[in-house]
Order: sequence, then C-alpha cells, then structure tokens
Amino acid sequence: MDQIEHKYVEVNGLKLHVAEIGGGEEGPKAVLFCHGFPEIWYSWRHQMIAVAKAGYRAIAPDYRGYGLSDPPKEPEKACYTDFIGDLYSLLDVFGISKVCLVGKDFGARIVYLFALMYPERVAGVVTLGIPFLPPKLPSMLDGLPEGFYIARWQEPGKAEADFGRLHPKAVVRNIYVLFSRPEIPIAEENQEIMDLVDSSTPLPSWFTEEDLENYGALYEKSGFQTALKVPYRTMDEEFNISEVKVDAPALLIMGEKDYFIKFPNMEGYIRSDQAKMFVPKLETVFIPEGSHFVQEQLPDQMIKLAKEKIWYKSMSSTFSSHCPSLLPMMKSTKETFSTKEDLQKWSMDQIEHKYVEVNGLKLHVAEAGGRNGTGVVLFCHGFPEIWYSWRHQMVAVAKSGYRAIAPDYRGYGLSDPPKEPEKASYADFISDLYCLLDVFGISKVFLVGKSFGARIVYLFAMMYPDRVAGIVTLGIPFLPPKLPSMLEGIPEGVYIARWKELGKAEADFGRFSPKEVVRNIYVLFSRADIPIAEENQEIMDLVDSSTPLPSWFTEEDLEYYGALYEKSGFQTSLKVPYRSIDEGFEISEVEVDAPALLIMGEKDFYIKFSNLEGYIRSDQAKKFVPRLETVFIPEGSHFVQEQLPYQVNKLILNFLKTHF
Repeated sequence: MDQIEHKYVEVNGLKLHVAEIGGGEEGPKAVLFCHGFPEIWYSWRHQMIAVAKAGYRAIAPDYRGYGLSDPPKEPEKACYTDFIGDLYSLLDVFGISKVCLVGKDFGARIVYLFALMYPERVAGVVTLGIPFLPPKLPSMLDGLPEGFYIARWQEPGKAEADFGRLHPKAVVRNIYVLFSRPEIPIAEENQEIMDLVDSSTPLPSWFTEEDLENYGALYEKSGFQTALKVPYRTMDEEFNISEVKVDAPALLIMGEKDYFIKFPNMEGYIRSDQAKMFVPKLETVFIPEGSHFVQEQLPDQMIKLAKEKIWYKSMSSTFSSHCPSLLPMMKSTKETFSTKEDLQKWSMDQIEHKYVEVNGLKLHVAEAGGRNGTGVVLFCHGFPEIWYSWRHQMVAVAKSGYRAIAPDYRGYGLSDPPKEPEKASYADFISDLYCLLDVFGISKVFLVGKSFGARIVYLFAMMYPDRVAGIVTLGIPFLPPKLPSMLEGIPEGVYIARWKELGKAEADFGRFSPKEVVRNIYVLFSRADIPIAEENQEIMDLVDSSTPLPSWFTEEDLEYYGALYEKSGFQTSLKVPYRSIDEGFEISEVEVDAPALLIMGEKDFYIKFSNLEGYIRSDQAKKFVPRLETVFIPEGSHFVQEQLPYQVNKLILNFLKTHF
C-alpha cells in the first residue's frame, strides 16, 4: 500500500483524489479502475499493486463527491455524465490517449457508457458484478417489493433518514455485510434497510476492521449525498449515444453468489450471452464462491482472469495497431517500456536536433517525421517556452505521417542570440522562419503558433500568403498588425506593462535563478487570472516558493527549461514580445485566406484582457480570417498544448486531415 501514490488532479473545476502506481506507456499500458458503492479507490488496492507489478500503470480515482475528492457544487444535480466527463478530462491531464477500463458495480455502467461515447480512448473493458446494460436501462424493479434497497434509496430523504441513525462507518459496515450475501437486500414494510443487519454480525472474513476504518473515515468526510444521487437517483438519466455497440475486447467477471444475479431476468441475460449483441468481443467468467465484492474477496482469482482474458490481449493488440513502427524494434530486441518515462524518452529520441544558419545566425531546430513529400507543420513557440513545449504535438504529427519542425527563435533556447538583442524585432523572427523554409526547400507550410507565436504566424501569413497552407493558433486569436491596446482598464501592475519597462523585469528576474523564473511564470500563466502585482510588489512575488508546479509539468520539464534559459538569459525574450508590441509592419492587405483554427482554453487568463472574450466569441476575427474556426477547451489553461495534449493533438490532426 505504501507504494501507491496519492495526488489531487483538477478536472472540470473540482479536485479529484487519484491513487496511482506503476509505470507504462502513456496510453496502451494504462489501466483505469472505476469503483462502485459504497466503495472508493481503496477497493482496488489488490488489483492496483498486481497490475503495477506486471508493468502497467494503475490509476484509481475517487469520483466527485466520493472519498477524498471534492463534492460537486450542486450535489443534487450530480449525474453519470459528470462522472464520465471527469474521467475523460483525467485521461487528458495525464496525457493518456487509450486506456483499459475496469469497473465494478455501477462503475461497470460508467465504463461501458464511456466506451460508447469515446470508443477511440478504450483499449479494453473489464466489468465485475454488472454486465453490459443498454444506456436506457430496462426496469430492474419489476417483480420486486417496495422494500427493495434500490427502491428505498431512490426516494429522496429515505436513505438519509435511515443512514442518519448510524455513524458513517456503521453504514458502510452494514452495506458490506448485506452486499456480501447471495440474497437481494429487501426490507419489510415497517423496516429500514439498515435494520437488515444485526450489530453483532461479523464482517466478511476478507474485510478487516482496518479496511472498515479506511472507508468509515472517508465517508465521514464526504457523506452519502453524491453517492445516493449517483447511482441510485440517476438511473433514468438519458444519454446522446448514436450507436449502442462496443467494439473493444471485454470481460465480465461474475461471482456465482453475487446477489445481483438474482435481479429479474438477469441470470438468463448473462448466461445466454445476450449482451454480445452489443459487445461482440465479450467473454464471461463465473467465479464459484464469488460475492458482489469479488475483487476484495478473491483478489488473486480476479487478477489472474483479467490478465489472461483481457489486459494482455487488449494491450498487445492496441499497441500493434496504434504504434506499428515499434513492432520491428520490439521483436528484434525484446525491448519493453516499463515506465512512462521510458516511453517519453523513446518519443523524445525520435526528435532530431540540428543547427541551421539563417540571416547570419545559427538557429536550433527540432524535427521529427517524414520528408518524402509529406505535409510540413512548423511550430512557433510562445514565452517562456522553447521548441520543447511542442514535444507532444511533434510526436503526434510525425506519427500521423507529417513532418514536424520546431525552431527556437533567435535568442531563445539553443539558438544564437542576435548581435544586438536590444534591437530584436518580430520582423527578424518572421524573416528567420522564411529563410528556414528556404533552407529546407519547403514551399508551403502549415503554421502552428502559441501565445506570441500566434502573432508571428498570422503576420507571416499576411506577408507571405503563398507559403502558408493553413494556420492553427493557441491562446491568442488573430489581431490586426497595429495592435489595439490590451492594457486599457488594467492597472499598472499587469505583467506586460511591467515587463515592457526597461530594467524592470531584469531586476525582478535577477533575484532568482533562471529555473525559478520559469517555474514562477509557468505557475502564474497556468492560473485563470491575469498576473497583476500590487504597487510595491514585483511579478515574481505573486508566486510563493511552496506553490507546486501544475500537475502536467514535471520537475524534469522544468530542469530542461531552466538549463536553456541559463544559457540564453531573458534579454531577447523580453524584447520580443513585450518590448516590440508597438512594432509597425508594411502590410497592404489585412486578410488571411488560408484555413485557420483557434484553440482557446476556457481558463486561459488571456481571455480576460479588455474586450478580448467578446472579440473571440463573436467571431469578429472572421472579418480578417474568413475561414476561421474557433474551439474552446473547457479546462484548458494558457499552456493547453502541454496540459491537455491529447485534446490539442486531436484538434490539430483533424484540421490537418481536412485541409492538407
């Protein structure tokens, strides 16, 4: 248990508690465990350790309102859709493109609904205790009396009054005793569900007092409000699902003594394989002595089955179909990727680095992907970024058959500084890109720009429209060459105003190592509010040294940035963009004919600049970019391409396929 790590991950405005152990590839080697009721992540403790020992990455969240996770703002409105949305966002935060889902009890319903909604994210499905059931549930109450536990708990106030007579630990104890029996819990007319268990009844032999203490303490914190709403009071929830079919390999593990099998018509439905109409690759296995808590009762049997029937098969087939280029290497060397870091290292190793001379300077250029007539994508970074900020997108683009190129601008990263950094300009950066394309013999390119890199790619497109196949920008929309003032109505302490002033940022940054400066800016720019200092405060003082890095930005990432800014310093990066905002350009026609996509994070602080949100949402930029499409990512911050790479990669690749 000490090996299992615990963290809090922000998704959809709430902090979810997530237990995690083990390493593995970002997608094909991840197993996501979804608990039932009255369980929490802890119910998967045996499986998580076994999965990690076998080389996989095991992840088990507490749903919103369960365990250590934040409750929803309005628990009475909680629904399955919320829980599914949280899981989707969680995978994005972790950078996991494809996962094997394991669900128990109502967690089984969640994983199947997820697989129907997002089939491209699912490598395989294992469910325990509940089979596949269509999104519109058949009535499970037919033929069961009023005292049936689900009927009682569906009624607002009924379970609350029943549970309220007991300590949360006693409630969990009683439910574990009840649900471990082979009979459906049904109370008499004048009896409550909790009365079905005598206080002297011992716990199941496989469930210890220590286990109960764990559950009791957490339900004392969370209460039962969300847990009663989902699953019991949302059974009639409707879902917008066009095709009720799951193509992923699937396994159902049923205990022969699970009371759920005695629901009306359920045993016949399971044993006759009727679910195969919806899940063609389904296999069902019965465990003779298994109860409703089979994964805690008989963990070794459950793990053995899952390994043999689903994890190894689904993972290997997914790996071969999604990473075919790795197969020859794996077959010849028998190399395995035992940790996430190994895979990241492999991906990074596919990126080549070179120096290209343009305009009398050597630019550092990172490159990945094909060169035989494939489409070319040129990535332009922001601040305080370098080429490395595009690492996830470069690998994805290259795997899809495109050539990915990401330079460090002059004075950034490993590129030479300009001879006179105080005279650096946007025009210089744009000219360097033009010459870079000429050196590589590239006539037309797809431009992707983030932060002030977005301004660079749009200026490039207006100056050299014949060289541009399409444009994607992140975090900043099209803005006319002569910038409107974004500082109107914003106090003197706004970071741009401070950094425009000669010597101001230099003095502020100079109190810290370059690594600490980058750290502070990543923390600041990941927030949803514009960084503004008080009159007697500096921008760097807005971040406390104890503030953790964003969950998606590692210490290793920070080391990389820190080392490069140690080399380059901040002289050029303060000049462009901050001290070149008023730069003029000779552009005769302010219009971009190329197809364009703007990706905005809903939580990007930039959207709060004066009038900017209205400008973006009203599509005013279409006056200048007629073929512009705008997409908002709900949880996206200013660093959305590093924070939620899977979502960004998908948007970029879809756009490339449409327009290249």
